[in-house]
Amino acid sequence: MIRSGKRFLAMMLAVASGFCFVIVCARCIAVDQAAGHASRVRRSEDSGSAASAGAPTYVGKQVCRECHPQNFELHQHSGHADTFSRSVDSEIAKKFAGKALDAGNPYGVFHYEWGSDGLQTRRAAGLNQDPFSLQYAVGSGRNAMTLLTLIDDTEADAAGIEHRISWFGSHGDFGLTPGHVGLTPQNETELLGNVVRDNSVQQCVYCHTTTGTIVGTEIVDLVADVNCEKCHGPGSEHVQQARQSETPPPFSVGRDRWDFEAELQLCGDCHRLPRNIDPAALREYSAELLRFQPVGMLRSECYLESDGQFMCSTCHNPHQDSKAKSTAAYEQDCLACHQSDSDAHVACSVSPTSGCIECHMPATKFEQGMVFHDHWIRIRDAE
Repeated sequence: MIRSGKRFLAMMLAVASGFCFVIVCARCIAVDQAAGHASRVRRSEDSGSAASAGAPTYVGKQVCRECHPQNFELHQHSGHADTFSRSVDSEIAKKFAGKALDAGNPYGVFHYEWGSDGLQTRRAAGLNQDPFSLQYAVGSGRNAMTLLTLIDDTEADAAGIEHRISWFGSHGDFGLTPGHVGLTPQNETELLGNVVRDNSVQQCVYCHTTTGTIVGTEIVDLVADVNCEKCHGPGSEHVQQARQSETPPPFSVGRDRWDFEAELQLCGDCHRLPRNIDPAALREYSAELLRFQPVGMLRSECYLESDGQFMCSTCHNPHQDSKAKSTAAYEQDCLACHQSDSDAHVACSVSPTSGCIECHMPATKFEQGMVFHDHWIRIRDAE
């Protein structure tokens, strides 16, 4: 509940900005969805008008490397650098080859083999049938890697099968794909995996690639992984200016003006915002929401009391893998706003200089041993 005028103002500002996580109701979610839709429409219109005037084009991360070698190297060691590939190019997909893996009832045992186009599988119950191609490897494998195959589907313009068994780097083994527990297949196709259609499967490709759109059973304009231009936008114009001038204009993320609201929208576009979540799940804050860090952050006092100054990059270097930063370094981010020797700051009464992450953002296990830090930063003495 709202306990202060200051927090009420922060909450109302958040709602006005389209973040309806505080008062979780259908109307708020609708407002948030409308704001997101309007933003996407504006981007589409802008790109259309820009195209007619000669829009910037994608140049590739190796070109970005020429002037930004440090950020390039940080990115190369991050999960973003390895989020999508054809199975034939995936080292993790090769772990499946030659194995027989039991997905349990009612799915049965899957046998895997390596073909000229990559990984293939057959169910033990249908070994006399043609092998089923597993086209794409989705995810870096640090938490999980799931196999995806695009299919023709009479019910949708785009459809894919999210395979039943995934690889989990969290514990170095295979297991049932997250979200598949308790699902009941309705036909032979669904024994192979969960069928995802239209926007759901397009969003899967969108968030794991720099560019790519499903057309039929192919992905056109595919640039795999989340590279520089996924966030910064097409870089040709910036590169041209940089090569002609020693002091080119800024190119933060493809725009001159950049603020915390824009940053949150950018990260949340794939890491999820409240508009992407069912209202009941928001109210209950189920374990699944651990995967969607912005949703938790937006509920946190650190965000609500920051006058919009607390954002993802407060703690995370967007080019660097989050695990490359030490717990002690993250705690210094906390102590920058929770100084025990300052009357203007709220310091922890239990441990004012250490233990912040363990107490207020604990690492919590999710399905199949995956671990996520809960980004709903709060006092947990009642839990």
